[in-house]
Amino acid sequence: MFGYFIRRVLAIIPVLVVVAFVTFAMMKATKGGPFDANEKLSATTLKALNAKFGLNKPVWINTEGFSEAKAESSNPLHWVRGFLDSQFGNFAINALKGDFGPTYQSRGSETVQEVIARRFPVSLRLGLMATIFALIVGIPLGIMSALRQNTFLDYLSLVISTIGISVPSFVVGVLVVLLLSRVLNIKPIQPPEAWNGFGRAYIVPGIVLGLGTMAYVTRLTRSSMLEVKRQDYVRTAQAKGIASMVIIGRHMLRNALIPVVTILGPALANLITGSFIIESIFRVNGLGQEFVTAIQVRDYAMIMGTTLFFAALIALANVLVDLTYGFLDPRIRAKK
Repeated sequence: MFGYFIRRVLAIIPVLVVVAFVTFAMMKATKGGPFDANEKLSATTLKALNAKFGLNKPVWINTEGFSEAKAESSNPLHWVRGFLDSQFGNFAINALKGDFGPTYQSRGSETVQEVIARRFPVSLRLGLMATIFALIVGIPLGIMSALRQNTFLDYLSLVISTIGISVPSFVVGVLVVLLLSRVLNIKPIQPPEAWNGFGRAYIVPGIVLGLGTMAYVTRLTRSSMLEVKRQDYVRTAQAKGIASMVIIGRHMLRNALIPVVTILGPALANLITGSFIIESIFRVNGLGQEFVTAIQVRDYAMIMGTTLFFAALIALANVLVDLTYGFLDPRIRAKK
């Protein structure tokens, strides 16, 4: 199992390299730079800022200083040094050291790592709140729907889950804000200091963010329970006179949760990393809102650092899900 874990972790490295390359290429494909929108900056100041952050260097390969002699220009070491001295090469080397560089918004007074360390706990707490809501509502609702198939409760859960899957979270977020503020006279937008702890400020945005995952968990739990419900070992346990709660908890639910666990890791990572719109609607002081701001002002370092951080989280979540399979089903553990 440990060897399998190491192999999966090492496989994350090429994924991050591809993510970094694609993200950097997409950023550079857009026109303009992080300081071009500021009309108050003089040409001299703009030039100095670009030089300070290395934005005056070539994007991929720095060919300055290459000799025109064929023997020297074809030397691979020249191309390696040219790559390392380029914008992408410089970022890649520093990223391997765990340094994503300074943020352009702060003019270098704050690093990307410091922003992530300050903002990510808020997004993490919001994602955990959404996940808790999705599980404590989705799993019981799916179980009751399967056990009471073709009843009013079953149809009601299907309607709720269909609405949760069909309606985008940002639409629900806007409707909730209007309902709370206009109808119930409740302020859904909390001040920045409200996000420091794990308090009630997270409840409303957490429910809105986790609504789609809750609906998907409900449908998946229902279908898995219906499939397990018809298995021979369940009928055998019923024939032996074992209590219904024991059959559900020990025989049915454990096997039915394997598909749910399959999506749980990626779902948690997606809830944490995909809360950009919800954080913007509810003014959540998290990393998602910081990422949106970085895109608007073209803070390349912040965009690259946050993207790689989110990509690593999603990749690690998939690894942990595969390891969880072994605890739920020993047959899977033996194959690994």
